[in-house]
This record gives sequence, structure tokens and C-alpha cells, in this order.
Amino acid sequence: MTAAVLAAPQVEPAPLPAAWSALQRLAAILALVALAPLFAALYVAVRATSRGPFLFRQVRPGQGERPFTIFKIRTLRQDSEGATALGVTRRDARITAIGRWLRELKLDELPQLWNVARGEMAIVGPRPIPAALDRELRGAIPGFARRYLVRPGLTNLSQVTIADNRVGSDLLADWRLRFEGELHYLEHRSVAYDLAMIGLTALFVLRRLARVAARPRRRAAAADAPACAAEAPATELLGVPVSNVDYEQVLAHMEGWIARGQPRYVGVTPVHSLVDAVWSPSHRQALRGAALNTPDGVPVVWAQRLLGVRGASRVYGPDLMLHGLARAEARGWRVALYGGSAARLATLEQVLRGRFPRLRLVAAISPPYRPLTAQEDEALTAQLRDARPDLTWVGLGCPKQERWMAEHCGRVPGVLVGVGAAFDFHCGAVPQAPARWQRLGLEWLFRLLQEPRRLFWRYATANPTYVLLIGLQLLRRALTGERYQLGGGPR
Repeated sequence: MTAAVLAAPQVEPAPLPAAWSALQRLAAILALVALAPLFAALYVAVRATSRGPFLFRQVRPGQGERPFTIFKIRTLRQDSEGATALGVTRRDARITAIGRWLRELKLDELPQLWNVARGEMAIVGPRPIPAALDRELRGAIPGFARRYLVRPGLTNLSQVTIADNRVGSDLLADWRLRFEGELHYLEHRSVAYDLAMIGLTALFVLRRLARVAARPRRRAAAADAPACAAEAPATELLGVPVSNVDYEQVLAHMEGWIARGQPRYVGVTPVHSLVDAVWSPSHRQALRGAALNTPDGVPVVWAQRLLGVRGASRVYGPDLMLHGLARAEARGWRVALYGGSAARLATLEQVLRGRFPRLRLVAAISPPYRPLTAQEDEALTAQLRDARPDLTWVGLGCPKQERWMAEHCGRVPGVLVGVGAAFDFHCGAVPQAPARWQRLGLEWLFRLLQEPRRLFWRYATANPTYVLLIGLQLLRRALTGERYQLGGGPR
């Protein structure tokens, strides 16, 4: 702390109008209501990615050093808070993956709006700190107890100017700087100061949001180029190029590759596949290696349209399979099936032979559900290779089928297309959602009602995460004008 600050007279903080305090409490209540969907999404993300409760609560000293309970979204691994009472840095290994992101955006502080609504905190003021940290600093920083003359706040100058906590031998130097900012607030406290601080905090959060939204794109740009690359214009969604194509364009690409003898693979990309790509580098690289990624889900099409592709349309895996089989029958292509249980695959063969009587179905392979040994994989690959298919439909489910296609593109001749649950739909084992449900983007709900035990966690985690991350991408586009359209053309 500077000598000038130490020598400054200890002026009592100016009282703020009662109406301003009441307005803050009302604003906090309205914000809690408006942010309810965000809290729901964060609840699912936190509970799904780490063990422990959603909220962290702790008794801390407030105005007049009266204790009160603060609420934060838990960002540390379970039972780590007691060992981190003096603070942690952003790189601390005890911070969870989602917690690192929450801390950067300050979203872990949002539950303290409840403290504001109850009158225990204000929007602007000294940050509430653990009692252990208070004891550590009180004896080392003169006048430190002055911070308790006013209600603690959600934000203050240090929240938007200090990039990270400093701990260990740097702890006192860090807090001397923070306390200097708190003294400045105490001595110049006013409604205008609060409003300026709220504005600075909003700008800070928007900048962080834009930075976080750009990360999937930076990771994608830095990734090694896989064996196959996109050949059509695409919209980049969460770091994945989703092709701006319709059924006929996909079939035209497939026909060209088969005519030229070029091995390629095609992914279908529903919401949960895009979200998996955010968390899994191997899945993201598999999708980026696909020659095409079709917009399989209606919410994916909505995102394409919001990002500038007005004519975006759905290319649904099960329907693409039927269109592709009709084209294969007309062109005389050799077709293989890979995936699904033996019983369902046998039923699917019968259905397809009845529907496409001139179809050249040269192989139907049901691999074990467990991971294959290298010898088993080579034997099944050799079986496909010997069948010489022009077109192989892969029904292993996401993300397994995308990784399999990335590993086997070229080892298996022809074009590989991953179609997820299409095998189950077409053999009649699983009912498809009615067309109206599909148009409304509710196919996920229909499937959840059919298979709640298997699909609950997929949709409970993927859907809120997708909405949040696409929202961040749209926000970045609005703030920076950045385009997410990628060019492409045949190689």
C-alpha cells in the first residue's frame, strides 16, 4: 500500500440513498428470475462433470463484521474448499474443467444475487472473503477492518482490473493493492461511482465472453489437418464445420467420390455430437476430418440460419440413408452395413432387400459392442475390404462411429457414412419421432420418452450446454462482426 494512502484521513463512507439500496434488491430479484434457465444449464453441467453439490456456501464476515452465508457455484473438486481458504490461482489443479470457465467469466458469483436480494450484500462494494483470509490480512494491513463499514459487494475495482489471485509469498502484496482500491471506493462512495463500476463490470464480462466464444475456433485452427477435409461451404459451430448442404448436394458429392475412387467419410451432426466435440479433442478432430458433416438436428439448422445461412436445411441421417440407398440401387453401387446387433442387422437386411430389390448388398457386419482387439479390428476390416463396397453405412452411434470412420477411411474402400440410430429406426426396433415433433426441434424429447434410462444424461447435459455455447458464439458475432462461414470446394 502506498504511503499516501496510509497517511490519508479515515473518512467515513458516505451513506447511499435508501431508494438506491431498494432498487438494487429489486434488480437482484429480477435478475435471478431472468437467469433461471442459465442456472439450470449450469446445474446440469456442474453436476455432470464433477462430483459434489452445485452450490458452495460459506459463512463470511459482512457489514459490521456480522457473519452471513454467501452462495457461489462450486468450481473446485469436492472437499477442496477447506484447503483453499487463502485463495487459488486460475491454474490450480483443484479447479474443475467447468469451474475454470465459470471463474474466468465470473459466473460462479451469480448466486450472490440472492445475498443482494436479501440485503446482505450490495452490487458494488468490498468482496466478501473467508474468515481465515481476514485473520491473515487484518494484522498485516493497517486499517483493514474499514472494509466492513459497508455491505460487501458483487463487484469492485479489483474484480475487473486484477487478472488472477496471487497466493503464498505474493498474497500480502496482492491484497495491499486490492485494499487500496477498496479504500478508494469507501472515500468516494456514491450512486454515480456504483453505476460506473457496474458499467465497467458489464464491459469486462462481455470481453471475457467474446474471448471464451473464440476458443473453439482457435483450437480448431490450431489442430493438425486430418486425412480428409471439408469439400463444401460450411458453418463453423463450436469449432466443427457443419456443411451448408441439402440431400441432393450430399448425394452428388458421394457420386463424384465413388466415380473417382476417392475414399471419404461423411458425418451427421446432431446437437450432442457438436457438444461432445467441445469436450473431446479426438471427436472434434474426427468431425473436422470428415468430407462433409450434415446438419442432422433441427437446432443445428437454426444455428446455421442465425449465423447467416438463410437457406439452411436439415440433412437427417435416417432419411439420408434412404436417399443414398435409392441412388445406390439406381447406379449399381456395392453397399455394406457395419454396426448394430446381429439380430437387428439381419432384420434390416430383409427390410432393405424388400424395399430396394435391385440393391447390391455385399456385406453386413455386426461388430462386438466392446472395444475390439487389434486382431479383431483387422479381421473385420479385411472382411469389408474383400467385399469392395462403394458405400458403407456405419451405425455404431456417436461418437464411436465418427472415430471409427476417421481411423478406417482409406483402409475400407469407398465412402463411409455414419448414420447413428438409422439402423434401429429402419429395422423397426425403435420408433421415429413424428414429423411435427421433428419440425419443432423436439425429436430429442420423443426419443427421451422412448429410452429415458439410456438418453437422460445425454440430453440433460448436451442440450443446455449447446444453447449456452451457441449463445456465446452469437454474442461474439454481434460484438465483433466475426463470420463463421467457411469456403470449400472439391480437391
